[in-house]
Amino acid sequence: MRKLHILLALLLLNTALNATKYAGEIFQIAPGVSNQAMGNTGLTWTGSLAAGWWNPALLAVVEDSGVELMRSEHFEGLMQQNQLSVVFGSQTRSSIQINHLGISKIKLTQLEDPADTLSNANRPVVWKTVGNNDVILSGSLARSLRPNLHLGVTPKLAYRNLAQHSGYGFGADLGVLWNPGRGIQAAANLRDFFSTQIIWENGTHEIARPNLDLELAYAAKLFKKGIPMHLAVRTQVYAEDRGEASNLASGIFSADLHAGVLVQPIPTLNVMAGWDTDSFTAGLGVRWRSLGLDYAWRSGVAEDLGSSQQLSLNYRW
Repeated sequence: MRKLHILLALLLLNTALNATKYAGEIFQIAPGVSNQAMGNTGLTWTGSLAAGWWNPALLAVVEDSGVELMRSEHFEGLMQQNQLSVVFGSQTRSSIQINHLGISKIKLTQLEDPADTLSNANRPVVWKTVGNNDVILSGSLARSLRPNLHLGVTPKLAYRNLAQHSGYGFGADLGVLWNPGRGIQAAANLRDFFSTQIIWENGTHEIARPNLDLELAYAAKLFKKGIPMHLAVRTQVYAEDRGEASNLASGIFSADLHAGVLVQPIPTLNVMAGWDTDSFTAGLGVRWRSLGLDYAWRSGVAEDLGSSQQLSLNYRW
């Protein structure tokens, strides 16, 4: 185990030294509406069909199979996100996530006379309208090492089409879930643990820096009626100085903070709220037999260009 820790530390150091800043941002936009409503937490939450993205180790304890379709609008509609999550299998639990991110009607400008310099007689004009599209495909597998300790892995592929350039990415995440008992859960997900690669058609090569997700959760029953409650606190640690873009920063490291709570007053209703880095979140989840509908809202701040909303429909079996 000690040798494994040393090897992992060396791997992270080597990756951080050779990585490209912000290269892995497309892998950070999460699926799962209930997760978004709970302050962007989910490494310990088994109620989401997007559990494989959040922490592949969760699949070892998630009992339901099902499919979830999600539609999101970020930054007051400037960016759209469409997501499909499927959880399946009996003895070996697996999941597949397809995540699409799109920005349309981006205007490109050039001078009226590109051969001349900028002046009052030679102003910039719109010459082309383009779109940005990212498609990320990931699959997750989990295995129980002990009754209370679980391990999972998520290989992932990405296709990027940014304005006039395209490229491909590949990498993997490694997750662990520990249940010490008494309603306490602890989880970690080392994203891009062997340095996700992004290769562009023009020969440019980017390396996504690994980042470490940590989450601690507590599940309990409230009052005499035994109302289920799930409380989670998450921190995401980056091996890069993100400055004011993160809640905490020290040297080459920075971190974002998240917190969320879910209360189930009746079996068919989930009430959710949370804090996501710098914004409040809230949402509702409704269940009717095998069907479910989830809604999440995230408040907007000036730096984020407005609020965002998510809506998903799911079916479980």
